[in-house]
Amino acid sequence: MSQPDQSLAEGVCDVESGICALPGDSAPLPGASAGTPAPEVGLTRITYVTDPICSACWILEPAWRSLTERYRDLVDVHHVYGGLLRGWQGFHDAGNGIRRPEDVAHHWDKFAQLSGQPINSSVWWSDPIDSSYPPSIALAAVRRLAPAQEEAYLRRLREELFLDGRNIAAPELLEALVVELGLDVSSYRRLIENGEAESEFERDLVRTHELGARGFPTLILEGPDGRVVLHGWIQPDRLENTFLTVSGATRRPLISSIDDATERLGTGTSLEYAALTGHSVTEVEELLAQAGATSRPVGKGKAWSPKPRKTP
Repeated sequence: MSQPDQSLAEGVCDVESGICALPGDSAPLPGASAGTPAPEVGLTRITYVTDPICSACWILEPAWRSLTERYRDLVDVHHVYGGLLRGWQGFHDAGNGIRRPEDVAHHWDKFAQLSGQPINSSVWWSDPIDSSYPPSIALAAVRRLAPAQEEAYLRRLREELFLDGRNIAAPELLEALVVELGLDVSSYRRLIENGEAESEFERDLVRTHELGARGFPTLILEGPDGRVVLHGWIQPDRLENTFLTVSGATRRPLISSIDDATERLGTGTSLEYAALTGHSVTEVEELLAQAGATSRPVGKGKAWSPKPRKTP
């Protein structure tokens, strides 16, 4: 893989702003998303500049999932992977006191405490991630192989990392998740081995520059009624109100039924279920337990898995 610009080599995450930022000067965001056609009539294009190990992106998940689950037929989502961590050699984030992988664990714990979105930071002690490039390349391969499954694959990577504390740069785990989604693992391997997935990821690195996105998450919403750029971790109401402004769509109700919510979300944190249903965390945990969902501790919070459906 050719070496991208050094300014894309390593990122820093700021607890105060809720942004995982790339070093270097910011370029102005262009008037339209670089390299993409205008959104289809009636749809709002959301370009999401992100990285699979971005903790700020993880704490955006309650807002993101609530929006995309309720308005899925009105949005056209495109992910761009910006390369948060090329590697640890020479890395030093003085502002956050991060020199080594272990330092990230304390940083993630602060993000969890600030947001209420639980994070399992154990990976930085037990099996540190050397680079976010391997999972980003795997995501590029899935995009080429089955575009409709890209977001599901990204979500599973995040669950494995932030809920289960697993190293998502491990090739065997990346392949296992491809199999789990029912994709052709032979085709996936071919895209990895022949360099097509790397080339796709390199185009994302370039596009991150073209978009002027200097931090993760960056959301560029382009709809019939306008264009807005959002940076960092934001609350569900702000994300939804911005979407409604640019899309001209009518506000839709929250998913108050816990059965409907579990069918839509599947595995999710208490905060994610609370954002989708409008219940408090305490209320939604009681409702999930009554519905037969199982929970497991993650940091100081919980992750839930719905009760398995009976098959005929």
